[in-house]
Amino acid sequence: MDQHTDTLGKDRFSLIADAAPVPMWLTGLDGRRTFVNRAYLDFVGTDDRTQVADLNWRHLLHPDDAKEVLAGSLAGEARLEPFTLEGRFRRHDGEWRWLRAISRPSWDANGKHDGFIGVAFDITDTKTVELALREREAQLSALIGQTTAGFAQVDTSGVFTLVNDRFCEIVGRSRDELMHLKMQQITHPDDLVRNIPMFERAVRDGTPYTLEKRYVRPDGSIVWVNNSVSVIRREGGEPYGVLAVTIDITDRRRSEAALRKNAESVRLAIQGAGMATWEAELPLLDGEWSPNRFDMLGYQRPANMRGRFEEWLDRIHFEDIALVREAIERCRRDGTSFAIEYRILRADNGAERWLQTHGSRIDDPHGVPSRLVGVSFDITERKRAEADLRDSEWRFRTIFEQANDYIFTSDLNQRVTSCNPAVCAALGYTPEEALGRSFADFVDIAGFEQTTAMLQSKLDQGGATRHTIGVRTRDGRNLIWEINSRLMLGADGKPEGLHAIARDVTDARRFEEHQSLLINELNHRVKNTLAIVQAIAQQTFKSEAIPQSELDAFQGRIAALATAHDLLTRDSWVPTAMTALLRDALLPHADSETRFRFEGPELMISPKTAIALALTMHELATNAIKHGALSCSSGTIDIVWEALTGSDGERRLRLRWTERGGPAVMAPERRGFGTRLIERGMSAELGGKVELHFEKEGVECRVDVPLPDPGAAELH
Repeated sequence: MDQHTDTLGKDRFSLIADAAPVPMWLTGLDGRRTFVNRAYLDFVGTDDRTQVADLNWRHLLHPDDAKEVLAGSLAGEARLEPFTLEGRFRRHDGEWRWLRAISRPSWDANGKHDGFIGVAFDITDTKTVELALREREAQLSALIGQTTAGFAQVDTSGVFTLVNDRFCEIVGRSRDELMHLKMQQITHPDDLVRNIPMFERAVRDGTPYTLEKRYVRPDGSIVWVNNSVSVIRREGGEPYGVLAVTIDITDRRRSEAALRKNAESVRLAIQGAGMATWEAELPLLDGEWSPNRFDMLGYQRPANMRGRFEEWLDRIHFEDIALVREAIERCRRDGTSFAIEYRILRADNGAERWLQTHGSRIDDPHGVPSRLVGVSFDITERKRAEADLRDSEWRFRTIFEQANDYIFTSDLNQRVTSCNPAVCAALGYTPEEALGRSFADFVDIAGFEQTTAMLQSKLDQGGATRHTIGVRTRDGRNLIWEINSRLMLGADGKPEGLHAIARDVTDARRFEEHQSLLINELNHRVKNTLAIVQAIAQQTFKSEAIPQSELDAFQGRIAALATAHDLLTRDSWVPTAMTALLRDALLPHADSETRFRFEGPELMISPKTAIALALTMHELATNAIKHGALSCSSGTIDIVWEALTGSDGERRLRLRWTERGGPAVMAPERRGFGTRLIERGMSAELGGKVELHFEKEGVECRVDVPLPDPGAAELH
């Protein structure tokens, strides 16, 4: 290569470097900058390239990042291998900006190491968005499964725990196969010496890193990847895994091998950051494109790697094409550099992607415009993340402002930090008046002690609390609120406040109290009515022609009805428990609780079914006292039941009454009133059936009735 060609190459490199929107530099072995581009000068605030030659970049480092960045720089330079650093650097206006610096060793024409070449990317926005994106983890899971990048999660020892389809494609292994392997087992042995220390440091210190390395596929072939690695932590801060975002860069590696070594270093740094370079020679506006620019637009790579301006415009979304044309024309006409964001539709699959393009005009030595140069980034993921974040914030704001429930937050001193309009409307305060007020302004002393106890419970045990409390409005009205609250945690995982949702249950509580009063009154009146019926029966049946046994039977049935009614009204006439119903109906008939054995699931029985069942139990027990198992001291009775669901979906109750240990049983010659009462109660009232068997060993009664949903309404 002659000197003229070499000079042209350096000039071309300088022009491309100056067009790049990111700082770039060349450093000699003495540590002095031998070249910096325009973006570098803009960052440090000078137009004099010679002035920055002796500028100590270490003085720009944030104190909290200096130790790690300097250690990484020394280690990377000592290895004579590419290395990446991240940290905060002070811009000339005093603002701290996060930069990711990628440095590679450079070599002269004789293959001798002569310094380093570097490029820095401003990742401040990315760092800011990262915290917000963590909260969108569930929303991004579908995106991760469909992305062109591979995602792999391993535990702290390196065993794979989660991979997406793209990662399986990259490494040539199935998901099931990877679940039994470690990351170290598929990494090229020559790359483990760099990979393992970085992995261990990430697990130990939580330090993220970016690494280009090789994976070995099952067939022995090699795939080059760019891994962006970060640690995944539990809420308590304990690391439980490591996540790698993997991009297949095998093709890029192969194309880089054909480039000159100095240009290769620059191109690797640019493409490694996802940038595509392009040139447009004037006046035809065609020129050399980087290979990944064709990939970005969805075109096949041509052999000469040249692209035309119209090929670019053909891919731009129709709503954005005017923006791009205007920026290009202004740059060509006036020399105005531009930075634009726009959408494209890929040529291969029509997929919509967002690009960011920076461009500048280059003039020849005579001041005549000769070409446009620039770089493009694919910013689709950033745009989607921003859209998701905006959408999430909009949904939260809509729910917060329009919800009928009362939503509010407070600090740990129980002072209101935010509240929705429903809170203000209920309490009679404006938002400005409500913010900063203590809970004590809205509750009495006992109520504030209650909220303090609820807060302490969450601080001690975590979780959420639910309680009912009296609340006082601005105009003195007393309300009853049911409040659910939980702690809000800061970025460090420590509690920093409360989030609460409340509902006004004042009317519901008053209704419950009124309903309870009415039920108690109804119970009292029914009992009085039944007592009157008994008194009337005693007066009516005084005739000696009516046996006392029949009068006793009648009064027993009235008492059984009263007992069932009392059980139901005690529970506010709502479904009652099966076991409690049976025990209340039967135990008064026996001298010992051991005479009965109850076996069956705990069912809730509707009021209508409960009354019929209680009367049936009374009749059976009365008969057992006269003629069956309860007529002697050795008799026992088993009551066994079950709930079944038929093929038509109907639930039924099946109950079996079995007497044993009593006198021998003889079938009656006629059906008495008690038998007819049982059959009418079970059949006519409930639509079921009853079977009475007078076995010699003891009476058996089998009941089969519908078992309606205890929550369903009944017709009375």
